[in-house]
Amino acid sequence: MFFAVLIFLSAIFAMTLGVPDAAFPQGDEIMHIRSIRESLDAGSYTLPILSGLPNPYKPPLLFWMGMFFDKIFGVSYFSERLVSFLFGLGTLTLFYKLYQSISQSVKETKLATLAFAFSFLSLKFFGLLMMEGAMVFFTLLYVYLFYRSKKENNLTYVAWGSFFVGFGYLLKGPILHIYILLFLFSYLYIKMLRVRKGHFQVSFRPLKVEKPTLLLFSLSFLVPILWISYLYLFTSSGKELLRFFFITENMGKFYAANQSGLRIWAGWLLYTIPFTIPLIHITWISIRKPSKQKNQIWSIVVMVFLLSVTIFHLMPNRKDPYYVTPFIAFLFLLPALKKETWETLILSKYNQYSIPIFYFLFVIIAILLRLPALFAISLLGIIITVGALLTLQNERFRFYGIFLPQLILVPITMFFLIRPMADPDTAKQLTGIQSKEICVITENPWTAMDIQNRIKDSKVSFALPLTYRDTCPNADIMVTFAETTLSEDWVKDSSWFQWKQHLNLDSNQILRSLLKMDKRSFQSEVSVWKRGENK
Repeated sequence: MFFAVLIFLSAIFAMTLGVPDAAFPQGDEIMHIRSIRESLDAGSYTLPILSGLPNPYKPPLLFWMGMFFDKIFGVSYFSERLVSFLFGLGTLTLFYKLYQSISQSVKETKLATLAFAFSFLSLKFFGLLMMEGAMVFFTLLYVYLFYRSKKENNLTYVAWGSFFVGFGYLLKGPILHIYILLFLFSYLYIKMLRVRKGHFQVSFRPLKVEKPTLLLFSLSFLVPILWISYLYLFTSSGKELLRFFFITENMGKFYAANQSGLRIWAGWLLYTIPFTIPLIHITWISIRKPSKQKNQIWSIVVMVFLLSVTIFHLMPNRKDPYYVTPFIAFLFLLPALKKETWETLILSKYNQYSIPIFYFLFVIIAILLRLPALFAISLLGIIITVGALLTLQNERFRFYGIFLPQLILVPITMFFLIRPMADPDTAKQLTGIQSKEICVITENPWTAMDIQNRIKDSKVSFALPLTYRDTCPNADIMVTFAETTLSEDWVKDSSWFQWKQHLNLDSNQILRSLLKMDKRSFQSEVSVWKRGENK
């Protein structure tokens, strides 16, 4: 029954993959989709291209898989995002097997898998063409095989795990190797360091024991060496690509700090939603209450590993919150490692009372934004959660009365809050101008890439507001996303409003606009212009 429900829910989620406007977008996805489609059009299958040149930003695995599915199912958002969706299914399978192996409880494994599947991480990155979903899979795959290797005393598992890490290199470069080395360091650190009678003792015996594991990690370099050799020896621009990727794209991120380190810590809070409070609770238990149980060493290894990757990501100049996504799964494993039940975590004082508060906030938002469906489902959520809190005798109803409404907080946000408030579909707004040359005037070239992805039959060019005359001399249509003064031979054909990404409003202006229900303060006008005489 559990697997039937999970398959049904996965099918519903898969149906949303073809919608261009994702509920939780990530700007890089536009570039990834553009690279896949340009590569297909140019027949550049081995070396993906972007804007007519070899793509220097990322290795090709994600693009290869996107091209493969586009060839099978046709060029579409669904085909391309199917890559991350399948990595998501693989991740959930690995998580289920690892959690059950640790906890030995089918019920707890099912609850943990559901919680992880409905986390913000899963519902965002397993539905976007981004490297993050695949990075979660490859990181968890190695740890799962490493755990199996130790449990069954079989080095074959860790050998395969090391080999698959090499394929992970083809996603984002050497970063996955660094993650796995940090994991191995965490494991060795806990094995080598002992506290006896208040004194630290270091034993080097674990290094000897783990020598085969460390040597087998060399298998992870086979695939990267083959790919780097191919670029260096057999492509005309290979040396430049390697130089840009390793020096500019990777080492350049360590040049100087330009973003707050709080963004990394915020990532831990953001991508564990809606189970942030229970996971903070189990993390605190893991730190505060060491035990002598069998899995204690693994829980400490996980905690050291999570701290290590956090410190590592605090060093580069870029500190995007989504950098922590490959490690969120390990937080969901902590209850199994600490032998804590999800019922205890969900019914903790802070968590169980927070859920009706969230639904109460949804009710207020629904009233302010006039969203009747959100209002109805939020009211029902309040009734169920408050009823569960008042139930003192039936513990089972009390648990599920909190857990299930908590489980669907992110889907409610997706379908009943974000979807009704989403921008108009650009492709529908530009209906009737396909097969024409379109010039998109904007400050961000990705906006033009996005329109090209949506309107496959048109030629789309990007131009800055002051350069459109030189950039698009033969354009039939102008689409202005930035304030632009066009010449008199352009006539405004239509327009629409979309939400601003960057607001130049102070807190008083925002408050006044909210009180007046003036959404235009938060929106900008997009205009479509055609050549003709101004009447």
